[in-house]
Amino acid sequence: MSDIKTPKDTTAVTETQIKEWKRKFGKILCYEVDGEKIYFKRPDRKVLASASLVAKNDPVEYSEFILNNCFIGGNKELLYDDSVFLGLMQVIDQFISIKVGELKNL
Repeated sequence: MSDIKTPKDTTAVTETQIKEWKRKFGKILCYEVDGEKIYFKRPDRKVLASASLVAKNDPVEYSEFILNNCFIGGNKELLYDDSVFLGLMQVIDQFISIKVGELKNL
């Protein structure tokens, strides 16, 4: 399987690229600010476990770890803009998909 290319800026992200990402990673998240977009995959267990170890009790470091490890395309420079980063911190919980089932006593 060939490596999926990661474009350097938003203009390079095509519908074909998004379809490839969806095929490889499942759901893709897009964060848009001031007309520019950043694309992320959802974190897997390894990323979540590592983020918990690295960040311990620091929500900023936790968010930074998740965002850097889940970034797949778009304008990565936006991640270094504090106002954009703080905005992403507000929605970081949406990165984690949880399915809650029902536990029954048999």
